[in-house]
Amino acid sequence: MKSVPITEKKTSGDRRHCKWCLKYKPDRCHHCRICNLCVLRMDHHCPWVYNCIGFRNHKYFILLLIYSAIDLLFITITMFESVWWSTRLDVSPALMTSLLFAECFACFLCTVNCLFLGFHGWLTVNAMTTLEFCEKSMKMAGYDSSIYSKGLYENVCAVLGPRPLLWLLPCSLPKGDGLTWS
Repeated sequence: MKSVPITEKKTSGDRRHCKWCLKYKPDRCHHCRICNLCVLRMDHHCPWVYNCIGFRNHKYFILLLIYSAIDLLFITITMFESVWWSTRLDVSPALMTSLLFAECFACFLCTVNCLFLGFHGWLTVNAMTTLEFCEKSMKMAGYDSSIYSKGLYENVCAVLGPRPLLWLLPCSLPKGDGLTWS
């Protein structure tokens, strides 16, 4: 694998070092204050999985979003008949309210999750992490792709692995070591 020259350097031109870990800090690496360690291609610290999302587990995070979106969509669609039935028959107001609340909550969660999945899908096809997006949005208004972008297919392969038939399964992790970007 051919490596790309170091692009993230100090203003003096020297390699970056983490001021907390006191170690070399490669490109796309960030220190997590919660985990207290540097994470390769760090996307963010996720409170839902209680871990940092980075090079080694980014695929699992994307799959979590995909699986939960499918599950919430299934719940929303199949529960609609029960809610509709509760308004047509003589059902107690407590049961009807409970079903209606549950359906609204499932719709809300489905919408939020699908929007979150869409954002992370956009980041994936543009070869960006959430931290890189936030840093870039502070610097400029254009949100094209990152300097690490290698085209749509290669960008997706960098997160979901080299085999498209296994993209939706928790196997076939991306190639590489997280230090070099070919």
